[in-house]
Amino acid sequence: MVNKKIEIKDLTLVFGKNKKLGLELLNAGKSIQEIRKETGIAIGVNNISFDIEEGEMFVIVGLSGSGKSSLIRCMNMLNTPTSGQLLIDGENICDYSKDQLREFRRHKVAMVFQHFGLLSHRTVIKNVEYGLEIQKVDETQRKKKALEAIKLVGLDGWEDYFPRQLSGGMKQRVGLARALTNEPEILLMD
Repeated sequence: MVNKKIEIKDLTLVFGKNKKLGLELLNAGKSIQEIRKETGIAIGVNNISFDIEEGEMFVIVGLSGSGKSSLIRCMNMLNTPTSGQLLIDGENICDYSKDQLREFRRHKVAMVFQHFGLLSHRTVIKNVEYGLEIQKVDETQRKKKALEAIKLVGLDGWEDYFPRQLSGGMKQRVGLARALTNEPEILLMD
């Protein structure tokens, strides 16, 4: 039996002040381009459905501006879908309260951002420890986990450097190390 980890059903994301109008125009058969030209409303994700199995690596490929990042940001609710369902382990996370979302982001899902999302005033190790610090993990344990993740991504020796002192690829690896320290069930990489 296949265990579905993530189920996305008819997910649509509308950007703009009148999301309801955007949905109505989509449902009336208007194209994304027509809607944007007529109203200024942008459709970020248009009626997407797919499943991801437990343990599966799933890649979303598309042209620049096609909605890949918008969709990925829906999967941790940084973007709130306008319609549809996003089920993780059978629960529709679109219905989560703020507290449920906070716990979901702390323990179940982690994200590596396209533009790194590093804190410029923190060293590599302090950036990697950040998620554990928010969870109030003991300082000794968080440093241990952070050092393990830093080594895993090939940045040992760079712990005391600041983001401005790193190349783009190194910054990306710091973001990956930070996500890995939380040992998430789901790792989103933009």
